[in-house]
Formats: sequence, C-alpha cells, structure tokens
Amino acid sequence: MKKVALFIFVAFCGALAFGAQLRTIKVGKGPQFVALHPLQNLLYVTNFASDEVMAVDPSSGTIRKRFYAGVEPVGIAVTPAGDKILVTNFTNGLIKVVSAKDYELLDDIKVGGTPANVIVSPKGSEAFAMNFGKGKIGRVDFIDTNTHRVLGDLEIGIRPLAAAVSPVADVLYVVCGGSNEVYVIDITGRRVLQQIPVGITPDGIALSADGNTVYVANGGSNDISIIDAVDMTEKRRVPVGPSPFSIAITDDGKLVVVETDNGSDNGSVSVYGPDFQRLSTVKVGKKPTGVCLSRDQREAYVAVDGDNKLVVAPIP
Repeated sequence: MKKVALFIFVAFCGALAFGAQLRTIKVGKGPQFVALHPLQNLLYVTNFASDEVMAVDPSSGTIRKRFYAGVEPVGIAVTPAGDKILVTNFTNGLIKVVSAKDYELLDDIKVGGTPANVIVSPKGSEAFAMNFGKGKIGRVDFIDTNTHRVLGDLEIGIRPLAAAVSPVADVLYVVCGGSNEVYVIDITGRRVLQQIPVGITPDGIALSADGNTVYVANGGSNDISIIDAVDMTEKRRVPVGPSPFSIAITDDGKLVVVETDNGSDNGSVSVYGPDFQRLSTVKVGKKPTGVCLSRDQREAYVAVDGDNKLVVAPIP
C-alpha cells in the first residue's frame, strides 16, 4: 500500500512540475503549423485566420516580426541554410517564398489545387508540397528551392497532410488522412514504392533518427501506427490519447504527441518513452495542431488553433 501511495505522489509531483514549467506565447488568429530556424533561436508560426506569419523568440516569448506570406497560410518550412521560408496558401494554390533575412517576398510558386503543407529535403535542394488537389485525389508537388520551379507532381491518396523524408535514403513518406494509408515515394524517380494501410485518419508522421521506423498519428482510431521502413509494413498499433494529430520524435526515441481530443478545450501534449510508456501529459487548450522540437530537444513548440497561442512545453 505504501508503494502505491508513493507512486501516486511521485506521479502527481512529476505532472505538477511539468505543468508548472509550461509557457504560453500569444500569437495571431488560428495558428496552424510551426517551423524552427535551423541556425537561430527563431520559431515561425502560420496564422491561418489573420493571414500572417510570426517570427517568435521562444526563449523570451517575444514576437520579433509579423509578416505577410499570402492568404490563409497553413504549412511552413525553412531551408537548411536558413535563408528561405516556404509557406503554403491553402485556397489559392500558391506557395510563397520569403527571405528569412528581411522577410521580403521573393517569389510565388504556382502549384494549383489546395496545398496544405510543405517540407524541405535535408539537402535543401528540393521541397515537397502536400496538396489536397481540386478533386478527390491528392498529390505531392516537387519543387526546386533554388529556382522555385515546380519539377513535377505525383498523384497519391486522399487528403495528404504531413510528410517526412528518410535521413538515409531518397524516400518520402506521406500520410493521407482521407484514405487511411501512408505512401512511400521514391523521390528521384517520383514514383510510389508502396501504399501502407494504417489506422483511421492518419494526419501526423515522424521518423526515428536512424530512419528505420516510421510513426503515424491516427486521429480517428486514437493510436500510433509503427511501420518498419525496411520492409514497408505496419508492425503494430499502440493506443495513445484522444485524437492524436501531429507527432515529433527526439533522437533518443521519445515521442511527442499532440492529442486534440476532438477539438475540445482539453487538447494535450503527451510524451511517450521508446517503449510507449507515458512519461507526461499536459493540457494545452483548444485544438492544438502543429508541433516541432527545439534544437536541444528539451522543449516542444505547439500551436494551439482554438486559443490563438503557442505553447512551450518541456520534454521530461
């Protein structure tokens, strides 16, 4: 009995300490996704409802700059060199290219359809836009980050939203929330290598540091799919909190999962160990969306759409 009481006390104190260190930064209306500058302590947040992007110092909570990057900005990525910011405009089929030095608009990339998110390859020479398209079928747009030209596109499943690039191969993994599958794409050949069925409404994805394991957040089935990247099959699913939407992973295998709880006021961020033991959970507000990690991987930066804020949560 004493052991049980001690465990409850320690668990309570751990949760209290985690919550006590939570910091909140007020941002614009409808924050969606976040991206960290690779060389500076700057975080970029897309504010969908106020048509702006904010450059935020997460340490001090200071808004360094508000700048225009098109109508209804959603997805955002920064080139590895730290010189360009790419922002998707959800309804007008554009990706804005903005200078990370002076926040001036450099170019408009016309991809058409409904670009929802964007990531940049580790080498920095190519970007990939997850595009809902205009009809039922989604696609990936391949973009040259130097010339800002669209190199090609590839039709995939329904409602592609998030993606990750393998650190060890020219392979792109894209989750399609409307068709409950992950597409494995050969970047060089721009072709589909495999379609992997996962849980219901997959919206978030992350890769282990060695590139051998893919983790997919399934919002409709409240679980995480674990995929073997070598044989490209789902190995198992692990239950997590309600409605996981986005996910990030540390180099030592901790999973940071944003759990939206179906858009209620009780959205949370949970941290799981490599064996999926829950290390912490903290409530962050209404409809948390995108997440990224600090460079030292001690903090998670989470956009909270319904409360117009950015939450800085320590990773235990």
